Amino acid sequence: MKSLIQKEEYISLAINKYILQTGKIPKKSDDTLDWEKLEVEDYLGVNFNKTNPVTLKDIVITFDEKNSAFIKGAIEKEADYKEEYNYLYNFYTNKVFRVNTIPPKNITKTELVKGSLVLYNSLQKEIATVLTKNETSIFLPSKTCNSAQYFYELKNEKLIYKYCKTAGNSIEVYQKAPVYLDNLDDLAYIKVGIGEKAYVKDGNSWYEYYYEGNSTWIPSGTGRTTGQVNDEISIGDRILSYIPDAKDLLLRRDGGCMLANGDIFCWGNNKYKKAGIASYGQLDTSLTPDYVNTPVMLKVQIENIDTGTEILDLKTKNWYNNPYRIKFEKMAMNSSGVCAISPLFNYFEGTQKKFGGDLYCNGQITQLYFENISSTVSETSILSKNKFFAWGKSDQIDDSSKLIKISDDGGPIVKDGSGNELMITRDEIYLIDIVMVEDTIAVLSDEGKIYTIGRNYKGGLGIGSNDKFIVQLTPEEVKSNGVIFKKIFALRDIAMFGAIDSNNYFYIWGERPNGTVYYEPTLVSSSLKFNPDGIFTNSKDFLLKGVDNSFYRTVGNKELTKVESIPSGAISASIYDDNSQELYVYINESMQLFGSNNYLTCKTTSGTNCTTTDSKVFSTALDELNSFSNNFNGKDYANFSNVSIYQLDTVKYEIFEDFEDGKSTDWDGSSINKSSGKIRVTSVNDDGTDEIPVTKFLGNFNIEEVEYGSQPATNYTNRPSYIEKTFSIGSSYANNEVELEFDFYEIDTWDFERFTVTLNDVVFVEDNFIHDNHPYLSDVNDTGESLQKVGSSGSYNNDNDEKYHYKIRTKLDSAGKLKVRFSTRGLKNTDYGYNGWSFAQSRDDESWGIDNVHVKVKETSKTFVCAMTGIGSQSQMYCWGNVGRSIPILSTSLYDVSKINTINKLFISQENDKTSQMAFDNFDNNGNLFLKYPTYIGGFDYAFYFK
Repeated sequence: MKSLIQKEEYISLAINKYILQTGKIPKKSDDTLDWEKLEVEDYLGVNFNKTNPVTLKDIVITFDEKNSAFIKGAIEKEADYKEEYNYLYNFYTNKVFRVNTIPPKNITKTELVKGSLVLYNSLQKEIATVLTKNETSIFLPSKTCNSAQYFYELKNEKLIYKYCKTAGNSIEVYQKAPVYLDNLDDLAYIKVGIGEKAYVKDGNSWYEYYYEGNSTWIPSGTGRTTGQVNDEISIGDRILSYIPDAKDLLLRRDGGCMLANGDIFCWGNNKYKKAGIASYGQLDTSLTPDYVNTPVMLKVQIENIDTGTEILDLKTKNWYNNPYRIKFEKMAMNSSGVCAISPLFNYFEGTQKKFGGDLYCNGQITQLYFENISSTVSETSILSKNKFFAWGKSDQIDDSSKLIKISDDGGPIVKDGSGNELMITRDEIYLIDIVMVEDTIAVLSDEGKIYTIGRNYKGGLGIGSNDKFIVQLTPEEVKSNGVIFKKIFALRDIAMFGAIDSNNYFYIWGERPNGTVYYEPTLVSSSLKFNPDGIFTNSKDFLLKGVDNSFYRTVGNKELTKVESIPSGAISASIYDDNSQELYVYINESMQLFGSNNYLTCKTTSGTNCTTTDSKVFSTALDELNSFSNNFNGKDYANFSNVSIYQLDTVKYEIFEDFEDGKSTDWDGSSINKSSGKIRVTSVNDDGTDEIPVTKFLGNFNIEEVEYGSQPATNYTNRPSYIEKTFSIGSSYANNEVELEFDFYEIDTWDFERFTVTLNDVVFVEDNFIHDNHPYLSDVNDTGESLQKVGSSGSYNNDNDEKYHYKIRTKLDSAGKLKVRFSTRGLKNTDYGYNGWSFAQSRDDESWGIDNVHVKVKETSKTFVCAMTGIGSQSQMYCWGNVGRSIPILSTSLYDVSKINTINKLFISQENDKTSQMAFDNFDNNGNLFLKYPTYIGGFDYAFYFK
């Protein structure tokens, strides 16, 4: 009897496997088992023993009207029943010995003659039900469907109900919401839950629909129904129902943002409220939302909308995520804010009209340049419209040049000598793209012009100036020399921009990894053209696919080199330089992932190879995603669609000195004894209001005279005024990258005197300065933030004293130390600018100071990989490696509830908790999230473009 039960279990497995692989029931016309179909290698094997050890006959298997299979093991008919076999019958009906079959209920003749029921898995049960109803056919992916036919497709162990539009061209009927379609008329064949949504492209616009049931879809806005003629729709209605198609994703060292269906979701570092949380949580009001642990949809400025028939008064609303919110086409971010571009509409309504293409930003922005910002705040969680790019668009007409006041342009009030406001001539500007690096924004207009905003660190503004102190808050066009651009790009970890022109030539400007700086868009090659859709941003270099289908990368200054390791058929690729080694990953035309071993094998947190068990888990996961599990038009594909390598730029150790306690904190040097050690800075506008906050800083120090007139300096090397300090971080941080930030105060009447920054005895900066409104000298460096009436005592001239912010990257020495020296001096007669004004005066006439010194030791050797799988609405994201805070931990399912002491800390973290990680210990790398295996990241199920 035990042998019989084993055979029944084996037969049950074979029947299930046959149904799963063929979509058919293995039976003959008389409803008995077709043994020939199962007596093959894949199922029972060619020599399967069919003998029933109880009856000594071949095992009998029958199928009922529902295609359920019964194995008549104990008796074939009631006459075979023998009462003396009751002990064996009891054994036969015992469920303990069965897994894949269900025995008779009891040992009566009536039940025993029914036999054992083959237990179908859920999919097999579904197939049997479909075949029983005989409503339609079940096809394998290799079979071509017949036009206008409903059918089931058995694919990837799923039974998918489809409609065949034309032979070989089908559409899935039951889909998961929200549904995404490029053809409105296909919506008539799709069914979801009542009330679920669909986003459908009709012509050039996207519309939102909801399912009413009974195969009826209703447009939420003004979209037409299926089969309806596309009537004229007002621009206002189009705007309300428009859903952008862009799917941008930015991952940075302490957070990121994603753009999906026109809305922006952010997480991570919430400095300047850029992650969308303006205040603390509702359950625990003692917590501040310094870090946001799950994606939060950004709030958007509300403005009135002209629907064509009425003005919708929405500005009175005090909620920012209503149905009339602005949707966005493109998005970018840096550490101080998030910015986005609204859709651009061209339409005809009696006359040619134009609307949109505006810049919206949150974070560190001001009332002067953005709408709906209070004069009392300098940061906001609400995406607000930039005044400069909004100018002139209210009439929805693209006008020719107009003469306007600078203040009407969104800039400051500027007057001539007679007190009249200065005028300028300009056109309206409609934007189509945006990218950002640290401190600088670049936007692209529909006319192919690039405008930049922010600081000119490392030539980021692209205006042809090497003055790193220029702060440009009113946008200006980059120095283009008449070139028309059609796409712009930005690298992730250095201040470098890229752009491709209308002839497919590629330009760069900003910082190169070797230290070279380009101050305006510069052509990288006059002989190579590139695919605009084949330019991939990386950590510190661009990867470009040429029109010859070869891959090239930027190297050195502006050179290009062919990347032989990436084949021409690759659809996505990424590179990363680990010291002198070039690492890479790519996806080929069959959607398989290949690349350097570092990224395709399991690694520990230290970068060494995993144990055998962990390696097997990693390879099993990757192999599953890399398997040919999809078939389109007769060709097999794997699952990968997009991939990118990211550098984890994590602050491992930091020191901050703002001198607000009045202490010099162990700074030493020739200037210390000449200084009060602390002073207060009070900046006041003409109307008596504070221009900048009152502060304390290290200073004010005098400038040592080096040489004046014909009088030679004595002991020149000992004369410069300096202060210095050695930051001893520790030998465990030897040679780590370190970033030094500080504010330099140029006080009173500087006349080209020099300021020098020396790090570990290497000169990194030597700049000269003059004060504003100098009676005889002028210099483009005269662009610092104005600090009025600076001083601790005595009388000072109001000479527009200025603050300059420096940011310098270098490395700690082999002992883990950083020696910082700030020094000043007058000019020698060999220095540029030397003249009768260039002498160091007394401290009450010329002086300097240092403030807000921030030393940040970086960990830049850790990397991780993120990849998209699937296509369109089937997309999913997987990441692995040292992701730190780049990925929202709540999207990984790896958080350890035992480490979270309040419910609020599940969603937000405070600054003092930023090195703590909520993950399980196996995924914790010194406070940073570490994904040992390819891990599904929930909530990122969109076809993202990695920016």
